[in-house]
Amino acid sequence: MYVDVDSALAKDVKETREENPVPNDIKEPHDEEEEEYVDLTLVDPPKKSPGNELGCKLALGYVENIVAYATVMECDDPSQTIHGAPLGDGNKRVSIYTALDEKAKVPFPVKDEIETVKQAMGSWVAWPKDLIIPSPVKRKKKVDMDEQDSEVQFSLAAMAPTLPESLKMLCMWGESAFRDGHTINFIMEPEVFGYSRKTFILGSDVRRLASMREVSGNCIAVYQRYLYDQLTAYKMVDMVAFVDPSRIGGKGSGNGTVRAQHIRDRLLTAKPGQMFMLPYNSVDHWMLTIADPDRGTAYFMDPLKKRLPTGDWMSLLETAFGMFNAERKKKGRSSVIWKNLAGIPPQPSNKECGYFVMRYMRDIIEDKDLSLFATKWERRGNSQYTQEDIDKLRNEWAKFVVKTYV
Repeated sequence: MYVDVDSALAKDVKETREENPVPNDIKEPHDEEEEEYVDLTLVDPPKKSPGNELGCKLALGYVENIVAYATVMECDDPSQTIHGAPLGDGNKRVSIYTALDEKAKVPFPVKDEIETVKQAMGSWVAWPKDLIIPSPVKRKKKVDMDEQDSEVQFSLAAMAPTLPESLKMLCMWGESAFRDGHTINFIMEPEVFGYSRKTFILGSDVRRLASMREVSGNCIAVYQRYLYDQLTAYKMVDMVAFVDPSRIGGKGSGNGTVRAQHIRDRLLTAKPGQMFMLPYNSVDHWMLTIADPDRGTAYFMDPLKKRLPTGDWMSLLETAFGMFNAERKKKGRSSVIWKNLAGIPPQPSNKECGYFVMRYMRDIIEDKDLSLFATKWERRGNSQYTQEDIDKLRNEWAKFVVKTYV
């Protein structure tokens, strides 16, 4: 039976506002194998104003022993509780998005649920203040970041009227659902990235998408999950696979060897002729590489239309290919064949790179023929994306989140 998701959600939003802005009886399933669930990680509402979400590093034992990258909730209300226990004056609420030491024990374990850093990913946990190291702010981007932070704080409901339909409905729902640091937590199935992991959607992720600000790796990973469903529908799962951007990025993903090993491990799962999509963030800019392990070829797509990658990314991928070839005992060419696709639509300013990377992946899959993208974008041309093209993927992202996780 067909269900109109947008209409149904609109009705739900209206009823929710009239009855209860956030459900209080949602509990996280204990079965890690369950494919899809929603966990809003509810806590008692603070008596003071809600806090701000800021990036940070988490340490254990001493400040130099960094075990994870996380988002910290800045709030001056000591009466907060977390997982039913008082937070306390000396602690803050954090949500881990990258584990550097997955087996490290968290300071305040949740019995039978969260004991290690890996298990804590995507959930809010308590962490001692003196072991939370705020991420540094780059002075040269201060004006831009101040502007960005102020826009990200806009009310979701206030932004809704001008947005694509599904994104509008997600914003209306999220106006109350994301209060006080609540998140949508879910399990990313192993078929998407080659392993199962918890992930989450923050209110700031939706705000950034709604206001066309720079998107996070979470946003891109969720869109890859949507595209996996498209691959399934098109019977293309043996043709295209994804690499998790959170495991290969230039910041918070470990050293070069660790990142190269992750790419190698993913390439080793390749079916004959299968290509891999690798969204890569070099700290403040998104790029896309399509890796063909059978041919030892890497197709490079930079929305700023740079000729070829230099430094970290080129070295990282070549190391991964070398490890892959050694594991497979492949002989022949030792270096990667790099092909710069100079004909891709370029981003118009400095904030759209993530949206363009998502659109590149979408277009390649929608062509349903992997021989087309290299030919289509090989030479420089006048190809452009309109705002309507970008709005389409924003709406697809929101509709997928609404239908699958809300």
